[in-house]
Amino acid sequence: MDEYGKIKIEGYIGRLIENCIGNGVMAADYQPFIKAFQEKLDSEGLFCGEFWGKWFTSAALAYEYNPRPEYLKKLEDAVEGLLAAQEEDGRISASKEDFTPWDIWGRKYALLGLLAYYDLTRSGRVLEAAKRMADQLISKTTGDGGRRISDTGLEALRGLSSCSVLQPFVLLYERTEKERYLSYAENLVASWSLPSAYSPEGLRLLEQAVPGCIPAEIAAPKGYEIMSCYAGVLDLYRVTGKKQYLDAVTAYMEAVVEREIMITGSGSSGELWCEGRLRQTQVLEAPMETCVTATYMMLCRKLLEVTHDVKWAERLEVSLFNALAGAMKPDGSWWAYFSPLQGRRVLSQVQIEEMNTSCCVANGPRALLEVPKWSVTSLPDGIAVNLYQEGRYRTEFNGLPFVFRQETDYPSGSTVRLYLEQVPGEEMTLSLRIPAWAEHTEVRIGSEIFYPAAGTYCEMRGRWRKYTEIQIDFHTELRIVTAPGSTNEKALMWGSLVLAMDRRDVEEAPKSLWLMNDAMKPIHDTQMELDYYPVQSIRQESARPIAERVEKKDALVAFRVKFLRRPIHFFHHETEELLFRDYASCGNDFTEESAIRTWFSVPMYCSEIFPKDSEHVIRGTVEEEPPLDKEDKS
Repeated sequence: MDEYGKIKIEGYIGRLIENCIGNGVMAADYQPFIKAFQEKLDSEGLFCGEFWGKWFTSAALAYEYNPRPEYLKKLEDAVEGLLAAQEEDGRISASKEDFTPWDIWGRKYALLGLLAYYDLTRSGRVLEAAKRMADQLISKTTGDGGRRISDTGLEALRGLSSCSVLQPFVLLYERTEKERYLSYAENLVASWSLPSAYSPEGLRLLEQAVPGCIPAEIAAPKGYEIMSCYAGVLDLYRVTGKKQYLDAVTAYMEAVVEREIMITGSGSSGELWCEGRLRQTQVLEAPMETCVTATYMMLCRKLLEVTHDVKWAERLEVSLFNALAGAMKPDGSWWAYFSPLQGRRVLSQVQIEEMNTSCCVANGPRALLEVPKWSVTSLPDGIAVNLYQEGRYRTEFNGLPFVFRQETDYPSGSTVRLYLEQVPGEEMTLSLRIPAWAEHTEVRIGSEIFYPAAGTYCEMRGRWRKYTEIQIDFHTELRIVTAPGSTNEKALMWGSLVLAMDRRDVEEAPKSLWLMNDAMKPIHDTQMELDYYPVQSIRQESARPIAERVEKKDALVAFRVKFLRRPIHFFHHETEELLFRDYASCGNDFTEESAIRTWFSVPMYCSEIFPKDSEHVIRGTVEEEPPLDKEDKS
């Protein structure tokens, strides 16, 4: 434990984190990211400036999780490289001229990186550099002759990318207590209500974010950038306590969940909001951008920390085990740009040759390395356990240590055991997250058994004793999920794990199969001496499939699921089994055979289970391009 920070996650997520750090973040060549600022590579409209901050914030999280000296050396070197590009007036930009399309966006990420380094080291020199950088931007965007932030950036995005600079200004205020940064942040938000160069009616991000709003109709529907703006608004709520900020973010994110987030915990088509929750059964162009996944998870984490509402932890878990885990190459060296629910899995291309990366390859690790931050969170009267993974967790209550170990194979298994190793000497509430699907959960402490409601925290208050053992049994069951807006489209889930078919496991053939459920009973006809299955009405269908769990290499879970072949009314009825496994393991070799299917019709025509020639649709290109991962590039 001593070689790690406060938390050491083991098991499945622990392996993903270790691979991401060792083969991805800390193996990355960050010198090109520094070069972007030193040689002003964004002068012609590129976005090289975003990569330093994205990589650096991931690297800072990696060091915080596992503080190895060699990792700190990389951080120090990267900071020195960036500071060497700081101009006399404090400006740090990857563009020669101010306000090129991605100028402010890149500055935002650079400022976030500097603040992340300050949080780790408390370097006054780096904080001063961040202040000078911010002050220079203030001087260029306020007063007579200043250009408003909302009048910069890309016209197609209505300036949203630039407006997301709000977040580091709020964070800078928190660390310096300088009112000019808070004033700048609040004035920036106020400017969204005014006409701007790209929005004659104004962005109106707060006014339009009301219960029942439609995300695709607010400002520009670019999921990543607009959520980045709302992240800054939520931070502004934290430091001001002004409820209108929290209300706007909460309403917007509830609408995102209701209208955009798909079964695996992400959204977007072509990086845009598209009413995706209702369209997710289709083969979407460039679906579920990893940058959208990462930013959605960041906002869920922030809302969890601010509101202590268990639903945000629930949503984080679904995204983690499905959309995020499925986007990473298993060895952690590269990521997918887009992730389909049906179609071929493809790795991200290199967006800018000189950078040797892409926005999603740089952004995915940030979401994964933030997992320790929300796995256990503080509550006013205790702590909450939000993630169930093998490991040792250290946190504090009222400044006193609280340390426990988890032993579990969750989410594959259903049982979690917590062993309290160090407890505060005062009364506190221990809150255990109970997933919304876990309707028959049992929590045991000694001879006591609790039956908490699904979708809540099981709250237990007392003066805890060292060596106390707590056992949680979720009694996970395989279940059938019906697609929103499409009664005839189904998917399977095991707890929080979405299941899918993989072309490597399932053979296509010209036949139709009906998913069987445990309410389907054969009838024996004595006159014809045969057994047949009658047609069910939709209301007769059960949500429990007929399946047998099996072992499958590299899969968290796998099931042989029964389907019915019914060529005609009463004759030749036969059952067949198709293999389903967890979504993240489906197609994760990213080869030509890496086609998957999550949603399927009932009945399902099996000659076309896996969409043919879908690579260019998933990649979002007109012509097919070969996938380019780190090995291909080197």
